[in-house]
Amino acid sequence: MEIAQALILGIVQGLTEWLPISSSGHLVLLQIILLSRSSAAFIALVHAGTLLAVILIFRRDVFNVIKSFLEGISELPKGSAFSSPERKLPLYILIGTVPVAVLGLALAKYVDEIFGSSKIVGVGLLITAALLYSTKWAGGERPLDLRRALIVGLAQSIAIFPGISRSGATISTALLSGLKREEAVRYSFLLSIPALTGFLILELMVSPVQEILNLASLVGLLSSFVTGLIAIKFLLSIIRRGRLHLFSYYCVIVGIAILSLL
Repeated sequence: MEIAQALILGIVQGLTEWLPISSSGHLVLLQIILLSRSSAAFIALVHAGTLLAVILIFRRDVFNVIKSFLEGISELPKGSAFSSPERKLPLYILIGTVPVAVLGLALAKYVDEIFGSSKIVGVGLLITAALLYSTKWAGGERPLDLRRALIVGLAQSIAIFPGISRSGATISTALLSGLKREEAVRYSFLLSIPALTGFLILELMVSPVQEILNLASLVGLLSSFVTGLIAIKFLLSIIRRGRLHLFSYYCVIVGIAILSLL
């Protein structure tokens, strides 16, 4: 892969992983336009860049989740291990990760068919648009609980299909379930970490070393990391103002264009 292509794909991944417009969908389209199929290792590494970005921005939350989980484990003999909301959050994240893990393993053999179809991308973007637009009337003050954690986890699992935005699906579903904006965003981003980590481990374990340790992969990783930081901060400002639904217009336009032209 040429360095210029790696840079473009890294930038697109960094922006679209966190902006609710589907990174997988845009990567599929770019590969069709560039007439170049990226290796699984390269795709994994640009995802690593966005993973590092979310860990950096939410580092305090990540630290607190790990701390709460370890404290909960240490207090299991006392019978009050996961009684407080802070202690329950790690469990909610684990529970919310189960659906995407199950569906991901079930669809592993169909990856080429799923990720080679522009029609799936177009339909996925229209589904994302519907979810995003529905947030105009969503939101509340309800706490995160087991049921809502699982529902948001199910929403994350459908984002396996290109065109359906992971952040769009999870944040929209969290808001529609009644969570307040801050809680919805925090849970969505924290929920992404184990899913992305698992994806990275599986892909890199079976990838040749030469596909991992090369300049193009490094450029892709760094560019996705930097643009990922920018995208997360921008998205947080949009959500604070209650304007998440504005991304739905972009998804509709691009989705219809894909279904009409490709």
